[in-house]
Amino acid sequence: MSTSVRTAGCDPQRGRLLTAARTAFSAYGYHATTMDTVCAVAEVTKPVLYRHFPTKSALYRAVVLNYLDGLGHRLREAADTATADADRVRGTVEILFDLVESGPHSTPDLVFGSTAVGDHAVEADIAAARAGFMTALAAHLHPRDSSPARSRLRAAGLVGATLAAASEWHRLGRPLARTSALDTLAGWYRSGEPTANCPRRLALRR
Repeated sequence: MSTSVRTAGCDPQRGRLLTAARTAFSAYGYHATTMDTVCAVAEVTKPVLYRHFPTKSALYRAVVLNYLDGLGHRLREAADTATADADRVRGTVEILFDLVESGPHSTPDLVFGSTAVGDHAVEADIAAARAGFMTALAAHLHPRDSSPARSRLRAAGLVGATLAAASEWHRLGRPLARTSALDTLAGWYRSGEPTANCPRRLALRR
């Protein structure tokens, strides 16, 4: 299941504009995308687009924040159905795979990249949203970890590794069944977790 634009709190037209903008930014990158490009994809006039988003940087901010909100919503849904840590890890890997599969393979860069847009306020909002997502992901994956810094670091590692692996899986023509690919990544991540017979020997210094 792909992660679509969340429409809660916004009108249908705004949702369609966000979808079109995400498609354009993912395909061409932030700097190569123009408001004219977004209008062409959305099949609207520029006054319509500017009525909702006064600048390209504001539109980019809305796209990234909306997508992170959608990912967070899926994590909360996964948390409601997970009965074990393994379920949370497997569900997270699937959500991140969906991120790659939901559009051009540059979509992960759109969401988790550090594109400079020339607007410090917009860049700060995006950075804060990404940090918030990572904190929420860490709490979802490791609800009983006594070190938030350690769990956040591990969560960031899972995001980076899964997005890279999913992109490679696509590049190679999907050599494994999707279920097998998801299980492989989830198993790899879980193999690094401490057990009663193999306690954690390294701790992240505060």
